[in-house]
Amino acid sequence: MTSIRARLTVAVMAVVAGVLVALAIALYAGVRDAAWQQHDAGLADRARALALIAESEDGDYEMDLPAMLGGYAEVWRPDGSVLLRSNGLRGDLPARVGAFDLTLPDGRPGRAIGVEFTPRHDRGSPAPTTELLLVLAEGTEYVEAAGQAVRARFIVLGLLALGLVGALTAWSLAHGLRPLGALTAALARIDDKHLATRLPLAGQPAELAVPVATLNALLDRLAASFHRERQFTANVSHELRTPLAGLRTLLEVSARAPRPDDHAAALKIVLEMCAVVESLLLLARLDAGQLQVARERVELRALVEECWKPHVAAAATRALVLRNHVPGDAIATTDRAKLRIVIANLVSNAVEYTSSGGWIEISSDGGGLLDVIDSGPAIPADQLDRIFDRMWRGDEARSATGLHCGIGLSLARALAECLGLALSATSRDDGSVCFRIAAGDATPA
Repeated sequence: MTSIRARLTVAVMAVVAGVLVALAIALYAGVRDAAWQQHDAGLADRARALALIAESEDGDYEMDLPAMLGGYAEVWRPDGSVLLRSNGLRGDLPARVGAFDLTLPDGRPGRAIGVEFTPRHDRGSPAPTTELLLVLAEGTEYVEAAGQAVRARFIVLGLLALGLVGALTAWSLAHGLRPLGALTAALARIDDKHLATRLPLAGQPAELAVPVATLNALLDRLAASFHRERQFTANVSHELRTPLAGLRTLLEVSARAPRPDDHAAALKIVLEMCAVVESLLLLARLDAGQLQVARERVELRALVEECWKPHVAAAATRALVLRNHVPGDAIATTDRAKLRIVIANLVSNAVEYTSSGGWIEISSDGGGLLDVIDSGPAIPADQLDRIFDRMWRGDEARSATGLHCGIGLSLARALAECLGLALSATSRDDGSVCFRIAAGDATPA
């Protein structure tokens, strides 16, 4: 796994190397062009200087070429015949005007320049009407040697500059990435026992401020999640301890002196515990996002009657009256099984907490999908936001009459959200409590 420091160092060096190479090429090309221009200018000056020694007298030409070390010269008459050539020149040079490259007679690479000129003449003789052509050629080995020296210097200086840039880049990155190293060390010290620790925001670079704030928010959520998990575990243990103790006592007594109703009582406790476990498993699947929603047409009035049937006996014992005002033609397109659990939990909650002799009303008036209302007692305003928390119990004013583990309403809200619905509660002025299942975030009036 490559570190950020190594990646940035390589990237910076690659960019700098590219810039240095481009700059070296441009400078070398400029120096080389300037050297050749200077060489051509000097060659042209020497050719013109040689031309000055030519004379014309009585239609003939006189010209002496000085000894030339490493160079060659040749002069042509207007008719194309050779007037003279320098010592050591075997053969002819190209008869061309201007600067050009060539191979010298001795095999060396060279550069030549051809100049047309009119020789000086005596005042008594007529001036020549045509020009002579002088070609001067010299070797270019010193120019090439100078170019190679410049190229070598560019390479050496470029490598030195690249090494210096690499060292400075590595040092700068090591210094600049210190906050990231400190952040990594701080994160390494945080575990499930130190979730209250937060990463410092003060002094962080601008690039790390947002990630640090995001990590702190993540730690807040993790701490809250761990707290809920521990609290949930403790509450489940507490809730299941009572029915398990009752079941154990019942079984021990029944083992010594069996009674006719012991089996039914034990079965009731077991069924209640099974319902608790099934609710916990369903909540876990909801949290994991493992539930699939199926859409179908659901007759709401028939569904309400179905959810009420298991509670008829308990409601009759406490003289509770059901008012089912849901129209017979009320239809919802949703997942019937999941909506049934939502309504069943609301009805069960109403039967458990409504005072004896009260009433439970279920209606659908167009303001929401369903309203489940009980005659009270009312829920205190400061507790309305908490009644949907898992394992939460309110004050004694609304106490359950049987085993109630405090997950029915939280399960109902979670399932409602899974169906794209909103479940909310409010206490009315007359002391009644209304639970509303609605689309969106509607709250009961």
